[in-house]
Amino acid sequence: MITLLAFVVVLGILIFVHELGHFILAKRFGIQVDEFAFGYPPRLLKLWQEKGKIVLNGKTLTLGRRTQVPRQVEAGKRVVYTSRQGPDGEEVVTQLEVVPDNMPDEEVVQKYGRPACVVEDIQRGTEYSLNLIPFGGYVRMLGEEDPSAPRSFASKSKRVRLAVLIAGAGMNLVLAVVVFAATFMLGAPEPVAMDNVMVLGVANGSPAQQVGLRVGDIIKSIDGIAVHSPEELVALTQERLGREVRLEIRRGEETLQVTLVPRPNPPPGEGAMGVSIQAAISKVDIVYYPPLEALWKGVQQVFNTVALTISVPLLIIRGLLPAEAVRPIGPLGIYQQTASAVQATVEMGWWYPILSLLGLISTALAITNLLPLPALDGGRIFFILIEAVRGKRVDPAREGFVHFIGLALLVTLMLVISYFDIIQPVTAIDWTSLF
Repeated sequence: MITLLAFVVVLGILIFVHELGHFILAKRFGIQVDEFAFGYPPRLLKLWQEKGKIVLNGKTLTLGRRTQVPRQVEAGKRVVYTSRQGPDGEEVVTQLEVVPDNMPDEEVVQKYGRPACVVEDIQRGTEYSLNLIPFGGYVRMLGEEDPSAPRSFASKSKRVRLAVLIAGAGMNLVLAVVVFAATFMLGAPEPVAMDNVMVLGVANGSPAQQVGLRVGDIIKSIDGIAVHSPEELVALTQERLGREVRLEIRRGEETLQVTLVPRPNPPPGEGAMGVSIQAAISKVDIVYYPPLEALWKGVQQVFNTVALTISVPLLIIRGLLPAEAVRPIGPLGIYQQTASAVQATVEMGWWYPILSLLGLISTALAITNLLPLPALDGGRIFFILIEAVRGKRVDPAREGFVHFIGLALLVTLMLVISYFDIIQPVTAIDWTSLF
């Protein structure tokens, strides 16, 4: 139950913060936000509603915080209403009903007891609602693909629309900075000794690949001689070119022995064994940072995570990182990683695992959401860039169709990823291995 609750909270925070970014910028630029929802439908209850305005037959009235405004109400519709005098002297609509378009005026008076009015303009107050499914939330803006509607998202300039779309990912990055800063304030692992040699990449077709070396393996010795640095391993390997050598490898809790022959003339860009290596941590301490330094380190952590994520395709192409090591994960994979982090946090009494995971996922969500794929914010940004190049916007109906197809494909992809999360679970991070 603790793991499930943590998973709901983590995913909920990530999506909620993302939507909050869209909401803040939309409000800032005068876009009409009809609803800001906590969770996904069905709706449980409406928490509150901001005041709005409606113009009926040239008369401006206030839409009160409790006024139920049917979604069909828009400019040009006929409605009937009742009202009362507000505390500030304004006339507040207490009830609003849509009149059928084909109903004669005489029938309207007979049925409702008052004549119909024509809506000339309406500015809804934002509804804040609580929904049943507790994952994040959403922002429902007026006319997301209808530039003809006043105060709609689509009616705004390219610069405003770009800012609103980018704001979601921006808020996820801000959250990541704050969360990483918290990990540094509450105690983060810092290396105090670097006398291990870790495999960072394995070249295709190399001796190292042929004997099964993997990224993350720790090379403990060569021919029984302990190695404590990459320089030592390189020097000992150069002395044994063309001769069979025995390596002692630590892989997780296992210790393995492998033999290979270092190549005297390796291909350009590859070493004798065909591995890239780096010094690895052998001992860490928990270090606590003051707030300002922790905040700066949080910024650095987000920057490094983004840079590493962007460089992954290049590392795979160069054979320095196996593709299977970076396969995407879905909600189930996130749940598995959350379970590991929660267990470590509870057992160790240390907030680092769960907070660090939250920061990593928040950064990944920001990057993923900006990819130029239909139905994602990045896909909508791509259409705005096309508009800037063409000098005119893509037909809203056509763009909406592309996003609809994209959403269907993304849902299908998510199901496929979830299937692999089930049959080939991602190895959970071993947080205790940090020590």
